[in-house]
Amino acid sequence: MVYFYDYQQKNVANEVKFGKTGDYEGVEVVEDEIFVLQSNGIINTFKIEEPYERKIDCSSPDVKEYEGLSYDPQRQMLLLAAKQRIKDRDDVKMIYGYSLPNKSLFKYMGIPESQVADESGNKVFMPSGIAVNPENRDVYILAAQGHKLLVVAKGGIKKALIKLDPSIFKQPEGICFAPDGTLFIASEGDGKAGYILRFQKKSE
Repeated sequence: MVYFYDYQQKNVANEVKFGKTGDYEGVEVVEDEIFVLQSNGIINTFKIEEPYERKIDCSSPDVKEYEGLSYDPQRQMLLLAAKQRIKDRDDVKMIYGYSLPNKSLFKYMGIPESQVADESGNKVFMPSGIAVNPENRDVYILAAQGHKLLVVAKGGIKKALIKLDPSIFKQPEGICFAPDGTLFIASEGDGKAGYILRFQKKSE
């Protein structure tokens, strides 16, 4: 089920059923089409007003589990965050890209441990969400395990590593931006109700 939450009215405005039961880890809207990522790399995509549904296969022998889906409109590609990899160097977290025009999957950005180590040397960083800032195209990578938020600029250049307070971000699993730059982070409630935190853009 996809739920449409009206954050101004503070209620669920609509809900749409799709697909079958699965381990869904990310959702993104591109124009009038909804993309929902399963942990195995299969993406369900559909339009709200149409019953037709198709699947995009982004599975990879190198990836054990995906978590997090976003979209870069400038390059017309989906971004998929790999939580766990099977092959290559497991100390490098990989972001994959899927070109919608070319219908191809490729390695887009590697995140080495040096970028996610905090001041104490803690390198725990298991991606749980990903979003592209619409104003500057910086990539925000959220990690529930490790309670961190990594901000990466074009070319994989690290801009910031933000430690997230576990008392505020109990289990952060989702992240997205509004067109005006407002940031939203969704968290599971650790046995209680889940919640969404909204971060207003600073006034110029």
